[in-house]
Amino acid sequence: MEYLDNFLKKVDNEKLNINYIQVYKNDKLIDEYSKIQPKTRLNVYSVAKSITSIGVGIALQEKLIELDDKIYTFFPQINFDKLNPLIKKITIENLLTMTSGLKSKLFFCDDPERYRVKDWVSYYFNSDFVYEPGTHFDYSTFNTYILSCVIESASGASLLDYMTPRFFEKIGIGNPNWLACPMGHTFGAHSLMLTIDEMSKIGSFLLHEGNYNGEQILSQSYIKKATTNKIAMSNVKSKYGYGYQFWINKDKISYRADGKLGQFIIVVPDSKLVVSVQSFEQRKLYDIIWSNLVVPYM
Repeated sequence: MEYLDNFLKKVDNEKLNINYIQVYKNDKLIDEYSKIQPKTRLNVYSVAKSITSIGVGIALQEKLIELDDKIYTFFPQINFDKLNPLIKKITIENLLTMTSGLKSKLFFCDDPERYRVKDWVSYYFNSDFVYEPGTHFDYSTFNTYILSCVIESASGASLLDYMTPRFFEKIGIGNPNWLACPMGHTFGAHSLMLTIDEMSKIGSFLLHEGNYNGEQILSQSYIKKATTNKIAMSNVKSKYGYGYQFWINKDKISYRADGKLGQFIIVVPDSKLVVSVQSFEQRKLYDIIWSNLVVPYM
């Protein structure tokens, strides 16, 4: 408890709005903090992007898709001949690594367009693409949303319905809640609701490289690919790197799922450590959490 107590003193001194913390080491819950009781599902924001990556991995495993598939082939309703020719070059891997070539990020979960635009697929493909796919990193919620739609097109089920029996239920997350866009496609990029316990279960799944309670749900090879840097460092705002919808940590070895307002699943394989955090804090928390909470437990 000493490390957590010291961290909570810093939280109190700096008036940081943190709701939950769980620390697992060697598969045991060794420390925990709860500001709100009972534990409740909260929006984990862009942590959902990493969960979508898991869904992509499962679809790859089931041979529904391939990393080098061109995404336009999954949207027969769109007339791509009238759109930017760069779009036909975008692959699933480009979406995973945020290198689709978009000129701008487009709208995020709370931007005004979120409440006005109804057909998000058409909005994406009619946006400006100015970079050769695979050459320019730009973190956009829409890349992940389109991944969700690709899985839906390939499987015939929404991302939520696809992942529920294949992932959520297998790790003990019953009746998962994930919002859909106005056209009924799972958001993918955000608006997944999880408890702190459920975040830690996902962390355990990742720590064990796709294995949960003895079942290999997702291949080790995909987890390793997804959680290692895929981008030239100069192209990434975080100088530590980015994988398939996972951020690389300061040690350049471990990784995290990272969401707005301070949502984290931080996985440190060498230390057999999983630190999950849920917050409602406008200030950036990663550096504080890494230095004052994760490193001491390492």
